[in-house]
Amino acid sequence: MGDPNDDHSDGDRDVAASVAPARRRGWPIGSIAVIAVICLQVAIPLIAFLQPPPQKFGFQMYSGLGSVTATVVDAEGNEHSYDVDSLVAKNRPEINWLGRLPGAICAVDSDAEAVRVEQSGVTRSAECD
Repeated sequence: MGDPNDDHSDGDRDVAASVAPARRRGWPIGSIAVIAVICLQVAIPLIAFLQPPPQKFGFQMYSGLGSVTATVVDAEGNEHSYDVDSLVAKNRPEINWLGRLPGAICAVDSDAEAVRVEQSGVTRSAECD
């Protein structure tokens, strides 16, 4: 019974064969899924990093953004800087202020004839009514 030289019956071999794990060929689905997730975790940040800054959700999201400056020209042609923080609650650099800020400054500052807003090297000017 306990002797290793004893002959095993066919029934014992069938049980041993059914307990032994079956070997599969190729890559199992779990391994492919893990490799795909790792590739995505490398590829997505790499793509965001290689785009020109600033990129939304990129590593350099705030690093390439400069400040926003506004210059107001009065009726006599004198230019003076406008405090953007007095008009907006929080001057966040990731927001594109070029579209609405010139018109908002014209609406608030009655002495303004023209407004020039610069953000990250891009300038937008507007004539006030």
